[in-house]
Amino acid sequence: MSDSGVVVLYNEPDAQTASAGGWQESDAGVLNAVKAVSDALSSLGMPWRPAAVRKLSDVAPALQAGAEDAVFNLVERLDGDPADFNRVPDACRSLGRACTGNGSPSLVLTFDKRRTKRVLQRSGIATPEDWVCEPGADSLQTVQGTVIVKPLRADGSEGITVDSVLTDPTPEQLRQTIRRIHKTLGQPALVERFVEGRELNVSLFEREGNVEVLPISEIDFSLYPAGRPHIVDYAVKWKSGTLPGIVSPRKVPAPLTDKTAAMVRETALRAWRACGCHDYVRADMRLARDGRLFVLEVNANPDLSPLAGFPASLRAGGIAFAEFVRALLTNARDRTQQPRRRS
Repeated sequence: MSDSGVVVLYNEPDAQTASAGGWQESDAGVLNAVKAVSDALSSLGMPWRPAAVRKLSDVAPALQAGAEDAVFNLVERLDGDPADFNRVPDACRSLGRACTGNGSPSLVLTFDKRRTKRVLQRSGIATPEDWVCEPGADSLQTVQGTVIVKPLRADGSEGITVDSVLTDPTPEQLRQTIRRIHKTLGQPALVERFVEGRELNVSLFEREGNVEVLPISEIDFSLYPAGRPHIVDYAVKWKSGTLPGIVSPRKVPAPLTDKTAAMVRETALRAWRACGCHDYVRADMRLARDGRLFVLEVNANPDLSPLAGFPASLRAGGIAFAEFVRALLTNARDRTQQPRRRS
């Protein structure tokens, strides 16, 4: 199949479903990414059409409605199994379509924060101490120090609030915070040792066979009011006005010494390789006050909307968004020409 056009595939926001979980803003945010990618394709003179899907079984009819050879995958959520959206690249490949972004194995792996942490640890990459509490099981563990409680399988800071960070919690305080994750997201809670220090977001981008580490971004906690935990909770990430005039405050490039920046870049590349990534990812890290570096997670499907961190790093690196889009489509089409490897 020759280069015949691009399907911009995305999950159709569902106001009713989003409202039930309270994630209207993140669910609708995909439309900003759709517009950014569509505008880029138009500027490149590439024919495209949008296709919205709600469930995994919608993917095949959406692609078969046209003769396009490539899919720009922006699917972040689907009805049914919460992990179904990770199967979209496999579905595209089974239909002979090139598909941008990470493949299903990497998406499935990185969707589970604890599995990802174990893979990273086996590669010698430090991650914070953690444990998982399944729904129906209450943690009676006594905790000293500070921890953060978050969903095991969620993106976009969903389920993370200012109350997610607990210092020397009582068993009952910890139990209530864990139960909130169980109730609102219906999934296990990840209890993780909170690393006091600087939060770094590291975006990586593959083109022409090389993986580039884009300028490192740092969350600017100096803009936070006194007493607000130094985390990017859901409100800060998505609700303008939480911090006056600011959404996801960041400094890019981050002010780091050459030695520290080199350590961060090398760790990001090691995480990329450990998780079998391609095309683009964002690795989130914490630089502790004692200089130790911890990887919190590898986001293999980061937000591409104009105000998000990945496009900010592209801009800081002098890479036009349209060139990023072009490179991803080239990567995807090249992969369809390569013999399939057994997974």
